[in-house]
Amino acid sequence: MKFCFSAIALAATAACAEAPGSTDATPGDSQAVGAPAPLAYNNYPYRSHYVILQSGHRVHYLDEGEGDIPLLLIHGMPTQAYLWRDMLPTLAENNRVIALDQPNWGKSDKTPDVRNGVPCAADYANWIEEFINALGVEKVRLVIHDMGFVGFLYAARNPAKVDGIAFFETALGPFPRDIAPPFLEAFLGPEGESLVVDQNYMVETLLMNNAFNDAGDPPFRTMFGSLSDDDAAVYYEPFKSPENRRAMLFDRECLGFIGGRETDPGSKERKQQNLAEFLEFAEYLSTTDTPRLALFGSPGFVLPKDPMEAIVTGATPAEAGGWRNTKTVTTKQIQTPTLHYWQEEDNGAPVEIADAIQHWLDTAF
Repeated sequence: MKFCFSAIALAATAACAEAPGSTDATPGDSQAVGAPAPLAYNNYPYRSHYVILQSGHRVHYLDEGEGDIPLLLIHGMPTQAYLWRDMLPTLAENNRVIALDQPNWGKSDKTPDVRNGVPCAADYANWIEEFINALGVEKVRLVIHDMGFVGFLYAARNPAKVDGIAFFETALGPFPRDIAPPFLEAFLGPEGESLVVDQNYMVETLLMNNAFNDAGDPPFRTMFGSLSDDDAAVYYEPFKSPENRRAMLFDRECLGFIGGRETDPGSKERKQQNLAEFLEFAEYLSTTDTPRLALFGSPGFVLPKDPMEAIVTGATPAEAGGWRNTKTVTTKQIQTPTLHYWQEEDNGAPVEIADAIQHWLDTAF
């Protein structure tokens, strides 16, 4: 596949890249790697911050607004903190809002030494724990999208630190292997690694709907609108080289499947570990007293209102997968047309999502 950004967009991204700053920082020191600097592209007014985790990884994040218990926005694949930019103005009016680039994404460090560059859910949950500890935050309220479900595993293992969870277009537990969607089947097949690493399928097709290459119409769309050249350049920048795309093999090597197949990638032990991690956070979500907000799209893509609303509200019996503790569950359907990358729709969806989260915060706490 050929990536066809305009030269102007790529040049603008390169010109606005921040200087890396000092590399002699100690873990938890968010200033020693360089004072926060504004990012200039796309009228993007947010200031960059960096912190060194206890594990040694340098993590980039945004930190806007004020409030006692911050919102921690956790992105998925193949995105970064930039994803939340159109929601930040609304959310930061009444809250401190922290949006991190998880390791391997955005401006944060890559982790090539962790499972050959493909860390799984527990690795990311550990990094979230290190990140929160490094910032000295006592409690957080999580906002989770896509692979951000690693935040559920963090919550399951640190329940006293999590005061609330809002989520949309994400996984709530293991995937039934016999009904895996076609794109997951492709990732799990013999050509899956090449598809992700060599062809950059996660970025160019899943996120960008083939709008910037010569691959033709995508097999499906993940948003109704399209990214601008400038926005697409931001997302493409961290993954220009194949070696930097290995973390996107998460969907090939790290998903928990019920009824996994022997032919699926990975050792038997790794598959069992993946399933155990997904079952761990599924049990937490089903039983916790922590306030939870489930947002559903119109029509959405991976978390459909039907049947998931019945599951999270307990209308589905527990023996059929319904959540067992639902007294602190709120549900809301976003009316603006949305598929998967709601935050990138240009139809007002980001503001509607932020308003829904703020209403939940105002009424549930």
